[in-house]
Amino acid sequence: MLWYKLKTWYGGEEALVKEIRRTVPPYLYHDVFVIYNERNLRRQQRNVIEPEPLFKGCVFLTCGGTEPLFRRLDKVPAISRLIAAGYLSMLPLMEQDARFLETISGQDHIVHISYLLRESAESVYCRVYGPLEYLLDGIEKIRFSSRFAKTHKYLWGEDTVIPLGLLLDVDVGERALYNGAEIVAEPPAADHYTVLEVRKDGTGKNTYRVCETVTVLPQGEVTGQTEKVHMAL
Repeated sequence: MLWYKLKTWYGGEEALVKEIRRTVPPYLYHDVFVIYNERNLRRQQRNVIEPEPLFKGCVFLTCGGTEPLFRRLDKVPAISRLIAAGYLSMLPLMEQDARFLETISGQDHIVHISYLLRESAESVYCRVYGPLEYLLDGIEKIRFSSRFAKTHKYLWGEDTVIPLGLLLDVDVGERALYNGAEIVAEPPAADHYTVLEVRKDGTGKNTYRVCETVTVLPQGEVTGQTEKVHMAL
């Protein structure tokens, strides 16, 4: 499956999706969508989880053909007008970029909230569940009070910031607002998690080190060591 990134203006993502679905023959592509990110906006000491576009001004299109897609889309009047006006550009994605986006956003094209659960109140070790597991090497900072992680990933030839929403151990079992509806925060039923060590260095800055990944089996847990370089805030 080929992936394309369509760059348009911020706020015009869904309008572009609707225009493509309305004007482009469906046999030319498999799917067109915006990748959303569940952010924890944390209002008045309450978790408020709302989806927002992960990449501002970006729409993604997948197709199974081998011919460069822009040569065919350029013949669609509505699309060609956007391109000519400078409101739309297209970039084919490398396979590894497409595979990463598919991994973190899944079939519903949503990067779901990640859980960061301390093993005890005094512990420096946290169990990480969710998309943050795939971005631990790119952590710039984690803000526990605002339930936010700022990470980096090299995508489409440039360093790209990927912000992730978090829920902590203290949030488990608590009520939160999810897209306007009330839910109870519970970590996902996962077959694995990653252990992250969070310590302060001599200057008081947080450092992050991936210690191990743990596979959860019906009979118990099997742990494999995966030592990695530490990341400093």
